Amino acid sequence: MRLRTPVIASAAVAVVAAFLTAGPAEAASYKLSVKSTGIAISSSGTGSVSVKCASKATCKGKLSFTDDTGKPRVRKYKVKGRSSARVAIAMHTNARVNPHNAPAVAGRDYRSVSNVSVKVDEDKPRNITHYYRKIRTETLVSRQQIRGTVTGYGPVLASNLRVDLISVLRGGNTKIVKGQDISGNGGRYSLNVSLGARNTASAPYRLRLSGTDQDGIRRSWYWRGSSGRPAGGGAHLRDGTAVKATRTSDYVADFRYASVSGTTAAGADVTVASPPASFGGGSRVTREFDLPYCANIFGRTSASSSGAYRVTFLPMTSSSANRYMVGARNSKTQAWYGKSGTRYGSCYDATSYKRSRANLITLSSPLAGKALPAGQSNNTVKVKASFSPAYKPTAQGDRWVRLREKVPGVGILDAPVVAEGQADSKGSRTFTNVAPGLYWVEVGRRTGCSDWYPSKFSNNNLYFKGLDRRSETWKAFKRLRNLSGNANSGFERIARTARPNPATGKQNSIPRGFKGWMYRGYCKARGAGTINTLDVSGTGKSVTKKTSRNRQGAVVKGRVTRAKGKTNKELMVRLSSSSGTRVIRTDVTDSKGVFYIAGLPSGKWTISVNSDSWRGIGRTFTGRHSVKVKAGKGYNVGTLRFKG
Repeated sequence: MRLRTPVIASAAVAVVAAFLTAGPAEAASYKLSVKSTGIAISSSGTGSVSVKCASKATCKGKLSFTDDTGKPRVRKYKVKGRSSARVAIAMHTNARVNPHNAPAVAGRDYRSVSNVSVKVDEDKPRNITHYYRKIRTETLVSRQQIRGTVTGYGPVLASNLRVDLISVLRGGNTKIVKGQDISGNGGRYSLNVSLGARNTASAPYRLRLSGTDQDGIRRSWYWRGSSGRPAGGGAHLRDGTAVKATRTSDYVADFRYASVSGTTAAGADVTVASPPASFGGGSRVTREFDLPYCANIFGRTSASSSGAYRVTFLPMTSSSANRYMVGARNSKTQAWYGKSGTRYGSCYDATSYKRSRANLITLSSPLAGKALPAGQSNNTVKVKASFSPAYKPTAQGDRWVRLREKVPGVGILDAPVVAEGQADSKGSRTFTNVAPGLYWVEVGRRTGCSDWYPSKFSNNNLYFKGLDRRSETWKAFKRLRNLSGNANSGFERIARTARPNPATGKQNSIPRGFKGWMYRGYCKARGAGTINTLDVSGTGKSVTKKTSRNRQGAVVKGRVTRAKGKTNKELMVRLSSSSGTRVIRTDVTDSKGVFYIAGLPSGKWTISVNSDSWRGIGRTFTGRHSVKVKAGKGYNVGTLRFKG
């Protein structure tokens, strides 16, 4: 025992010492904890702290500053059990720990004192005292300034400059909180904003700079960056940086702008665009860009008769998030350029079809002498389509070739069509002056095709008699000349100028066994269609693209019936897919109501009857509403009983 006694005594001393130095979070007996690390003190010495009561019962006691002058100012607290609250605390105005007595900092209203001790004297649920020694006291700041300068660089500057402070309201609406006109180049602005309670940051704002450009057009853009570090601008509100004033200092947001100038084709339309700093929000947001899915426009102008152009008032920055491309449109030809002389066919091409900014211009100073050749590309693309020997390709369906630009994030059926046309009997189709870029090459996947077909009826007046449909009367007639007007006016002119496949003199003769003509959204295809890719770069190139073989598609047959006395002739039956890649296939029922839809790729298809409301306005039917097929096979969906 004599050997063990010193050990026990030492251990006891250690436990007591540990208890006396334990922090509040370590002491299970403390019921009220101070959560604030900083306390804003008013000029009268008052403030508040955030506390939490951990007991079931109400916490009661007193708070004070340990190092307050003389007899500390004490404030009582009462906090419901297991809840948090803000409670009052105070000190004397001449206390050493009062931040208003701390040394002043030039240019700041804010002062602070670190390592201040707060005493918590708990009365209930038990009587105990503890301290928080790492508290910061700070002067209560009610407002700060958002300020900066507006400076233009280059020989031509914007005029009538103004900075506005914009607030975003609930629901997405905006409000101009205040603004200031800018006097002279390098002029200053200063906008006072209120801080939140207890020195919290102000509400978030956007800063908008508006000015009149080189053509007298009023334009604006939104500031980007961090305090004291401008990083360009955004074309729209969502692209601007959210600016918040804080207790420590003014927020400094300097605007800087410059210009791009050079030469291009005489009278060409010149556009300066930049991808936004962020592509967040998905396609719902990116499709609303000025150049959908790609970039926003910062400035436009028209080249002079000598080809000279200048676009001013462009946010200037070395930030990689704000880089530019310059486009020139000369008649129907569009060319885009980045930092080099490489010509791009589109905004997507300039960004390498992956939203890259590597090719674009960093505008850290005015850019002069930027040449924008905008003549025809002189690129020739020859597509050689291949077809299965199992069927004879149709001219309007299977042999139709289409080029779509491969826009990132956009499904093929939504991608823009840049060229299309019918291949010859050997499957070849040549396109000229194709812009540089990356393309989908589609064969036998035509959408929106309509053509003239002999009809068992001399008109469709029962459907076209309504005021809302009378304008479509030209789509059905006995002979073309029976339509009102002539080749230059009225319904006949509309029929003769329809796209695709305008009416011709052929529609003045009625084929044997029929009573007239009809214009329907139907062009038969037998192949399932193919999709290939094509890369065209530079100008003056000749490219040949051999496509994959267009194999025979599936065939779906069936018959449409109607109530007695109503015809089942010439009703359109449509098969559609929700896959996002398959084109719609259609057919028109024959004199017995039979339909035969070919050219279907493998997959599940939805069946619709009377999708164009040709012989009535209903579309309800009983029978099969879907069918799953495999290309090259035949299927029968039976009878579809149409109720319209």
